[in-house]
Amino acid sequence: MKRKKIVTVTAIVLICPVFLSGCWDRKEINDIAFILGTAVDKEGSKYRTSVQIAVPKELGGSIGKSGGGKGWYIESKLGKTVRLSSLEIQRNNSRTINFSNRRSLIIGDELAREGISPIMDVFTRTLQNRLQSMMAVTEGSAYKILDTDAPIEQFPTEMVRELIMNFTKEAISIKSVLNALLSDGIDPVLPLLKVDDSVPSKVGEPMKNLRIVGLAIFKGDRMVGTLKGDMVKIMILSMNQNRNTEMSIPAPEGEGDLVFLFKDSNARFVPTIHGDDVTMKFHIRMEGSLVENASNFSPTNEVGMRKLEQLLGDKVRKDLIEVLDILQNEYHADSLGFGEIIHQHKPKEWDRLSSRWKDIYPHVKVEIETDVQLKTVGQALKPMGLPQEEIIHD
Repeated sequence: MKRKKIVTVTAIVLICPVFLSGCWDRKEINDIAFILGTAVDKEGSKYRTSVQIAVPKELGGSIGKSGGGKGWYIESKLGKTVRLSSLEIQRNNSRTINFSNRRSLIIGDELAREGISPIMDVFTRTLQNRLQSMMAVTEGSAYKILDTDAPIEQFPTEMVRELIMNFTKEAISIKSVLNALLSDGIDPVLPLLKVDDSVPSKVGEPMKNLRIVGLAIFKGDRMVGTLKGDMVKIMILSMNQNRNTEMSIPAPEGEGDLVFLFKDSNARFVPTIHGDDVTMKFHIRMEGSLVENASNFSPTNEVGMRKLEQLLGDKVRKDLIEVLDILQNEYHADSLGFGEIIHQHKPKEWDRLSSRWKDIYPHVKVEIETDVQLKTVGQALKPMGLPQEEIIHD
């Protein structure tokens, strides 16, 4: 009996491997070309897909160079769709292209203005495409971003990724853009990238670098405009996405400017609805500190600090009113998600208003309340390097 049991167990162990599939579909790493980033542009009726591909033999250096070669190269092809242009890239490559390590997806502004919905399908349909890849719009052609120097990172697309991740609390990714496109009452916003010289030519030999110069504003899937400068700062604060925002104001007395850093802030919109009259009550609390005093004003007492807090609150209010006027009356884009806020707080009201939201939105009133607190623990507030008699004290 015992011998029969041993024979049975042995037979099962020997038969089991027959039913195992093994690694029949494996891909050797030497047969794979890893895509680091993708740029998509529109040229006439066709799409230009450009990809940055890692060159493994050149990845030994600290910045992606070994023996003088780049750690990447670019392939770019045209096609009737993004998928078809990608297939043209595959035909030019001896290895199987793989998108699982893509850092970023970059869209040219011409394509963004025509609408990004037609290209989003291909970036969600296959498992290789990571929805957490960062997403941005460029001034001009997107493929140029892939060919910048980006000297501080190993690849230009890695620099794009780091810039976007440091831009807002929650990085703007393919997933977040899709959520906005598929949600009621909110329009997407994307970082706006630009190729920039690292130094003026008179200072030295410039390298092509990257920076975020603003926000691309979308109405549905179409880019309708941009925001830059202080308007970007107030947008990020209002979206509750602030990481490190710096704001400057003129000195309340004397000459020059003061610069403040706000690391801690909290913003919220609360809707009040009477019939078709919608009011959003906006409250923002900001805690910051003085990081530069380029004036001859010294806020050395509580009265002086309160003046600065009031001026900063007035600036936030003024900038937000300006941004809302552009969003509501020029772009007609619900970038701050007023409709989504109503949907969350008052779902029955949203059911009643949603079909007419495009007509109601431009008339939404916003009541703004600011609470700015400046922390001064351990800080020297008076301007450094000025004679005492030239400093204006409050």
